[in-house]
Amino acid sequence: MKYLFLAFLLISFSGNAQDLGVILDSALQSGEKQQYFFSEAKKLIKNNKDKADYLFALHRYHSIRNERDSMLLVEKELIPLLDSFSDRIRKSNVFERIAYYYESAGLYDQAIQHYLMAVEEILPTNRAELISDLYRSLSQVHRLFKDYDKAVFYGKKSFEAVEFEGEKFLTYKSRALNIIGAAFSEMKVPDSTVHYYNKVLEFIPALDSMTVAPTIVNAGYAYLLKGDIEKARDFTNAGLRLYEKSDNDYAKAVIYINLGMIENAAKEYPLALALLDSGIVYTEKSQYAELYTWIYDEQSKIYKATGNYPKAISSMENLLGIKDSLFVSERAKVAKDLEIKFQTALKDQEIKDREAEILEKEQSLQRVLILTFLLMVIVSLLITVHFLNKNRFKKKQQILQKEKELSIKEAYLHAALESQETERKRFAQDLHDGFGQLISALQLNILQIRNKTNLEEKLITVERSELILKEMHSEIRNIAFNLMPATLIRSGLKEAISEFAHRIHTSGAVKVETYTHGLEERLSEMQEISLYRVIQEWVNNILKYAEASSITIQLVRHEDEVSIMIEDDGRGFDPAILEKGKGNGWRNIQSRLQRISATWELDSQPDRRGSTMLIFLPIPSKEKLIAIKQEK
Repeated sequence: MKYLFLAFLLISFSGNAQDLGVILDSALQSGEKQQYFFSEAKKLIKNNKDKADYLFALHRYHSIRNERDSMLLVEKELIPLLDSFSDRIRKSNVFERIAYYYESAGLYDQAIQHYLMAVEEILPTNRAELISDLYRSLSQVHRLFKDYDKAVFYGKKSFEAVEFEGEKFLTYKSRALNIIGAAFSEMKVPDSTVHYYNKVLEFIPALDSMTVAPTIVNAGYAYLLKGDIEKARDFTNAGLRLYEKSDNDYAKAVIYINLGMIENAAKEYPLALALLDSGIVYTEKSQYAELYTWIYDEQSKIYKATGNYPKAISSMENLLGIKDSLFVSERAKVAKDLEIKFQTALKDQEIKDREAEILEKEQSLQRVLILTFLLMVIVSLLITVHFLNKNRFKKKQQILQKEKELSIKEAYLHAALESQETERKRFAQDLHDGFGQLISALQLNILQIRNKTNLEEKLITVERSELILKEMHSEIRNIAFNLMPATLIRSGLKEAISEFAHRIHTSGAVKVETYTHGLEERLSEMQEISLYRVIQEWVNNILKYAEASSITIQLVRHEDEVSIMIEDDGRGFDPAILEKGKGNGWRNIQSRLQRISATWELDSQPDRRGSTMLIFLPIPSKEKLIAIKQEK
């Protein structure tokens, strides 16, 4: 009895010692323990106010992670609580979060609807800075929606909300003027654009540099519209210097896209394409789908200007594809809404069933008359619940582990299938662009032979035809090599890698050296193909991104393993980027190596040159192979 009382006392003090607000802050700031902190915070909920604080923080957590469905589920329970407290500010913030999600996903009509709901809630509070920010967001979405008149209208509403406020509202004034300038910029009215941006720059030095950074970037685009390339470069590069050390990937993407447009206007086409490639990198990080349409549109213009029509068509196809994907995404969200409603109805029914069970337990407890028996029941229940929770937690961890393993396998399978599809498309493109054009040229020569009567002219045409046939033969060999090198099938991994390295080396792009030892006996077909494709993929990545001048490939067969080392002297990188990346190259490498039970290591750092990849393939020793053959 004494120990039971002591246990309840300790539990009580432990619960009171925790502050709900502090735990929720920890949940939002911690990296790996967010679920733990939310679980602990949920235990401390004592009333509706605590519950509202908990749900508001949980909604923000899902908003940061772009988990729209989870946001909507939390929102259904949170909004009635906020209404009961007349908490218009937080209710407005909830609508603003879901609106920003739709904006980022390119679903502008739904984004506008939720921003207007947020404005409706915030207007009665007379909070000028919050009202200004929401009108600014509405201007931004209407601009992206290409409704420029409304973009200007809401931009001016944003400025009017803080126009007569003091200096502490200069930041909000500059944002409003900046969004108006952006609307006029999209309307191709450079004089009005520069007028509003100059108004913002008049606030310097009252504003810090990062506050006016968006204006500086947008002013660069305005001068581009006016045809002043030098001023456009100066302002845009100044904006890049301000944003370089920030984590604003969206701003960096816009800057690199603008720089690409400027260099395109200056007819510096290679530099323009390189800058647009940087824009793609930061667009992927920001997950702002609309930016892809700007990039692919500009790439198409550059390739058209340089006469590279196949790539111009490819960029235009990418542009159409991203627009189609935004449309499909919207339709998918509608279907998901129906699914959420169905799942919510099921959960409501489960809650009612649980409430009925709780009520029945409470009634049974009230019928218990003897205090000793009641305490024994409570102790028994506590022990039972403890073991059940322990078992449930263990089973849950096992299920989560299996689901994680399954998701990893599915990801690798998807990567492999997508890689195959990409290879087929590349093969078809090679045949169409290379071989198809050569056939057309040969047909024209044959027609000329028939039409010409002069023997000497016919001989010249025949010679040209022979050159085309040689080029066709070379093209077929290159396509066949890219699909599956004949050397790999006939002679094995050692000779195939040597031929691959020789092709790159003779191209003059980079110096490639290979060293092999102990590979006289061939590996299995699966092992050789997998290792060849991994080396090919990694070397291609070096050629694309590392700016290396030399590459060394070393293959050594030991008694019980084959070790492969690929070194280069190019720019280093953070290996963690590979896990976070959305491309399939690294996934394909992992999938192929896991398929043959190989392990790998990466040694590279962004602050030094040179990278090394090590691969270790376990193989049975000669003695073990002899034993296996004898058993058979």
